[in-house]
Amino acid sequence: MKKRFFTAFLVSMLASFGGVSAQYSAVRVNALALATGSLNAGIDVAVSRRWSVEGFLLWNPIKADAFRSQVQAFSAGVRRWRFEPHTGFFVGIHSTTAFYDVGGKTAHRKGWMTGAGASCGYSWLLSNRWNITAEAGLGCFYMKEKKQEYNTSVWEDLRIYHFRRFVLAPSRAEISFSYLF
Repeated sequence: MKKRFFTAFLVSMLASFGGVSAQYSAVRVNALALATGSLNAGIDVAVSRRWSVEGFLLWNPIKADAFRSQVQAFSAGVRRWRFEPHTGFFVGIHSTTAFYDVGGKTAHRKGWMTGAGASCGYSWLLSNRWNITAEAGLGCFYMKEKKQEYNTSVWEDLRIYHFRRFVLAPSRAEISFSYLF
């Protein structure tokens, strides 16, 4: 019974996306994240005339003696395009999960966060296969982290603080280049 229901559901979902062609998929790289040393990649797939789903991975492996910025993040969401996918104005909602280990010689933060946000942006076609997209967004995140403060004095103790909090913060800042296929 469950197999039949799942098969019927899958067939009805595929039938509702009948107007989609393979040309409406895109692979993207965020240039702003690359400027910070973060390796990243995203995919955006059109599922109807004005809707697309997207996923994004980010990894920052920087670790040195004086500074550490290790971040792993995943984001998934949907976008509503004004006219057609990958062209023009869009609004979207997304969820994000990240693990981070950031700090220097005086302070260090380690933890994780998860949350959801909304964004808007615009996509310009550069050629038949390439486009550039600018996007900004705001979100609410739940964070659980541990903060350590290091002191140079041998007479003072190491201070460790534990935080659990909700934060309203920017969730997207993206200038990305996409390849359409």
